[in-house]
Amino acid sequence: MADDLPLHWILHEIDEEAARHDSELVKLPELRRVQDQRVAAERRRVDTSRARMAELDKQRRALEGELDVFAASEKKFRAQLDLVTTQQQFEAVQHEIAGVEGKRSEVETRVLTIMDEEDSLRGSLPALEEALAKATRESESVHARLAGEEEVLREKLAALDARRSAATGRLEPAARARYERARTSRAGRAVAAIDKGACGACFSGLSPNALNEAKRRDKLLLCDGCGRMLLLPPDGSAGA
Repeated sequence: MADDLPLHWILHEIDEEAARHDSELVKLPELRRVQDQRVAAERRRVDTSRARMAELDKQRRALEGELDVFAASEKKFRAQLDLVTTQQQFEAVQHEIAGVEGKRSEVETRVLTIMDEEDSLRGSLPALEEALAKATRESESVHARLAGEEEVLREKLAALDARRSAATGRLEPAARARYERARTSRAGRAVAAIDKGACGACFSGLSPNALNEAKRRDKLLLCDGCGRMLLLPPDGSAGA
């Protein structure tokens, strides 16, 4: 058993490094999601502006159609003025003309309001489109960087897997099986360092007797808190 302790420490270092790389890999999807959300937000702003412009254009065209109808009605009524023969008829036609003019004025005001909003949206759209283009460029750059980081991390993990296989191949079958079981059930970390009198993984304290056993370096201890195998670092300083 004592001869296996250096191998277990090597496996501990491999697994700790692998755990760090795995934690970095786990962060990558969220980093990508943040970029995608930023681009999506900018795209929604552009799409919302364009949709509003399209709706305003539709409203304006409909109102302009109403103005054409009012213009035709006013023309018809003004033509009738030349045909009236009494003051009463004249006043009635004038009343109709005034009514059409009032409605036309209201619609014209609405058209002008819409045109003002259209001009404002049209003026702000280039800035929104540039913000979207910038966000897209930056997102693509970040995605490329993250892809490169992921590739490097996976290469490092593959190298650690190779080192782990070489180290476990030197263990006795029973010790290798125990290590693999612990690694599978303990999130890839079967061996923990004793640090300041406690398990370096779950921080459960060790009894004085357990620390003395660890200092003899003749067997592996098991953590009462997390069940990992415990070892003092090679220099033993962390367990003092």
